[in-house]
Amino acid sequence: MSLLIVVLASGCSAPPVTELTIPGHGPEIYTFANDIREALAVRTNDPNGIKQVGNDFVVMNIVFNGANETENGYFGIVLFNLISKVNLYYSYEGKYVAFNKFYYIGDAWYNSTGGQISKPQFAAPVLWLVGPSEASGTYVNLEGNTIYLSGTSYKDLTLAGDKLALIFFGIDQI
Repeated sequence: MSLLIVVLASGCSAPPVTELTIPGHGPEIYTFANDIREALAVRTNDPNGIKQVGNDFVVMNIVFNGANETENGYFGIVLFNLISKVNLYYSYEGKYVAFNKFYYIGDAWYNSTGGQISKPQFAAPVLWLVGPSEASGTYVNLEGNTIYLSGTSYKDLTLAGDKLALIFFGIDQI
């Protein structure tokens, strides 16, 4: 895929690359939380499989451990950044996508409005967020029909979120 990178000059010898445009997506500029080159370096075990999940899904279930209020804030920011880019991207590709959010605290499960529910049995793909208190590393991995987005810090979570968007966009280098 060809793309145009917009570089924001900051007086450094290698300014961060945080924006890109995609041919066929009109004047849209996709803005990332981090330097895209850093996000591309985040580990992944199956970028082609993850890209295929992105191509195939209509509904994605989002799951996270809701026990840590600080991490809940991190997840909110990562999800806002990710979903806004992914919705726009797939709209230009002629596809509508939706996201359902679930969280758990201990053995109790909750839906996006905070209502307690039985533990869901997911038919649609799952994006499972792993925050710093539980993360064993920073990565975007696919296991079965579940994409694990993991970060050992807030910055690492945002890097992993950016990496997932780039995988869905089919971008593996700049």
